[in-house]
Amino acid sequence: IAFLSNPITYALLVWCLFLESTGICSGAWFLAKIDKKIRGFQRDEVYIGSAEERQAKDMGDEDDAAGPGHMAKLPGFADMELPASLEKLMKEDPSVVEYIRSISKQMEADKAEGSFTEENV
Repeated sequence: IAFLSNPITYALLVWCLFLESTGICSGAWFLAKIDKKIRGFQRDEVYIGSAEERQAKDMGDEDDAAGPGHMAKLPGFADMELPASLEKLMKEDPSVVEYIRSISKQMEADKAEGSFTEENV
């Protein structure tokens, strides 16, 4: 809490709390405005270009990228790629496949019961 002893920090805090209490805007907007002035931030189009410019330059933007109404694939779920060594082992030894399936079934059963936690993994 030593940083509050700085009069500038304290004044900014009081001003932000005042703005919050009035409901005009969030104090974070006020701090962001100051940060923008100090650092000289500009709109994204200045740095990465507009959508039309990016399309003309073929910047690798995907049309089917996740956005509103599109589900993003989450890491660590069914569509993940397995390490090559595990894929090779699974092809060579069917008991490994059965073991992985049994773990998956147990996790699903635990989820259904509501007893699944990260500690069970």
